[in-house]
Amino acid sequence: MNEQEIKAPQNTQDQTKDDDLRTEILERYKSIGSFYEDWEEVAKEDYNFALGEQWTAEERQTLKDESRPCLTFNRIRPIINIISGYQRENQSRIKVNPEGQEDKTFSEFCDKIISAVDKWGKLNYKLGYLFDDGLYCGKGWLEAIFCYDKDPVRGELKFVLDGPYQVKVDPSCKEYDINDDAEYLFKVSRLTKSKLKALYPKKKRIIDGFITDNDDPVENGGGLLKEGADDDYENKPNITTVTTREDDETESDLEQDEKFLVKEYWRKKYVERYYVIDIETGEPKRFDTKGEAEQFAGTQGAGMKVIARTIPEMWVAAMVCGIILQDVISLFEPNYNGFPFFRFIADWAPSAENETLRTQGVVRALKDPQREKNKAKSQNLHILNTQANSGWVGDDNALSEAGKKKLEEMGSKPGITVWKKPGAELREILPKGPNAGMIQREQAADEEFKQVSAINPDLMGMQEGTASGKAIGLRIKQAVMSLVRIFYNYRYTKEIIGNFILQVIPVMFDTQKAMKVVGPDWMMKSVDPMKYPQGLAEGHIQAFLQMISDNKYDVFITESDQNATLRYETFTQLVELLKAGMPIPPDLVIDYLDIPNAEEIKQKMLAQMQMQQQMEQQAMMMKSMPKQAPPKEGGDKPA
Repeated sequence: MNEQEIKAPQNTQDQTKDDDLRTEILERYKSIGSFYEDWEEVAKEDYNFALGEQWTAEERQTLKDESRPCLTFNRIRPIINIISGYQRENQSRIKVNPEGQEDKTFSEFCDKIISAVDKWGKLNYKLGYLFDDGLYCGKGWLEAIFCYDKDPVRGELKFVLDGPYQVKVDPSCKEYDINDDAEYLFKVSRLTKSKLKALYPKKKRIIDGFITDNDDPVENGGGLLKEGADDDYENKPNITTVTTREDDETESDLEQDEKFLVKEYWRKKYVERYYVIDIETGEPKRFDTKGEAEQFAGTQGAGMKVIARTIPEMWVAAMVCGIILQDVISLFEPNYNGFPFFRFIADWAPSAENETLRTQGVVRALKDPQREKNKAKSQNLHILNTQANSGWVGDDNALSEAGKKKLEEMGSKPGITVWKKPGAELREILPKGPNAGMIQREQAADEEFKQVSAINPDLMGMQEGTASGKAIGLRIKQAVMSLVRIFYNYRYTKEIIGNFILQVIPVMFDTQKAMKVVGPDWMMKSVDPMKYPQGLAEGHIQAFLQMISDNKYDVFITESDQNATLRYETFTQLVELLKAGMPIPPDLVIDYLDIPNAEEIKQKMLAQMQMQQQMEQQAMMMKSMPKQAPPKEGGDKPA
């Protein structure tokens, strides 16, 4: 192979050694890897346990060598399914609530937008599997990305489920919301050359030069072509010694199936930005440079003040094979300057000494009872097998060689006939009876599952003779009491995601797109008639978007409380009040009835009630009208 080396003013090793960003990435990645190493090992075992991989390879081989059974009776998975099913059955969407009545219309606008994003991005569906990851190994990650397939200008917000071990957050972070404390995080993935070229199209020639998946840019510079020197990290190789190959085009795709480790380095970069302050109103307007701020202030006349502030900005760099492929500001800036990664931790102990103890799932505490169950089952089966074929003992000359071989093959089958030599001893070994200790051991393991997990049919309200919905609700509350911390963390995760979506609404929606989502009917009918007598107009929607961009709103994000369990509990309580004679409006009861055509039933019921009221009013009017006296006899008759 003929290669032609092109040398730049300084060699590659000298430049990459002095590259501050590359050094920062390598040092922090090494530190963060050692911090999470022990947790990842235990978490992977937890995950495998939940999915049924509950024996080590050494244990399986030992049992196989001893001709012992190796059984797996997965009792963890049904417990996970109960908790996961409860979460999905009672899944509530993210909801925007007003702080005061004056914010009601604005909060409804934001709520409709977030509901649309939820539907388009399948957020509730992704949240279910995020929850599962937390149950399995303790931690799950959801990443927000922009997709430009349908909207090439503004894009659509999508959510991607990252692996539990794929995202590694700053070890110094001690807050559940990583935006409150973390300075950086890494997302790692392995991609082929074709995928890398799709992500970084301006770096195709550099990517073609990757040879070995390591952090040595010199070793991976063999197939590089010199790029323009005026490019930044978006299109600039971090290499000064490159080579070309005559057959580069024919060999560029030979290693396309080989995967290379991509280190996405998300970090807060503290930068100085400038604000023009209206002294009279106190309203700030942000500018990236001092010159832009001063120029704007000069056009506004007196009463303007320029101030400088150091603020955090979110940046992301990507390094592959020791080469930085990009270093750019986050797509969500300036509306959102946090990490677009959201984690759910099932059982979190922030004050624990290490990450292994700090982050756990439901599986961790159930592994020992599961081991006990599997070993007891396997041992009991082994005992039954030995009872069926307990073995034979006899003199060496009791049987011929052919007879010995036949006894080995047929000795465990019923009705076997054995012929032995006279005077020689041959008898069957009497098997031991069932081991009571082994049976008790298995029963104890079953009881441990209930004690450790606190999940069993009795506590889940599955009892016959349930008297009322209130009783069902109390049993369910008792059952999930041990799971409150898990759902508390999950609810907090959803609130963090909701606040993120709220802040990036102006990035995804312009006025026209937002108007299509909320719909003309709502803009005309569902707003405060005192504040908007003619309904909302395009200018109002534009003002709402600007309020979000300026962070000048007074709403808060919660999880909607209209889940299936609460709705059923409320429905049964309303029915009981109706039976007791309380004046409960029937349409209110229908509101809590979970049937597909509930709204249709409600409308028909209201129409019937209105018709009945009108008929009663007409009857009352007829009764209240004065009766005309009948004409007297012999009086004047009409002509």
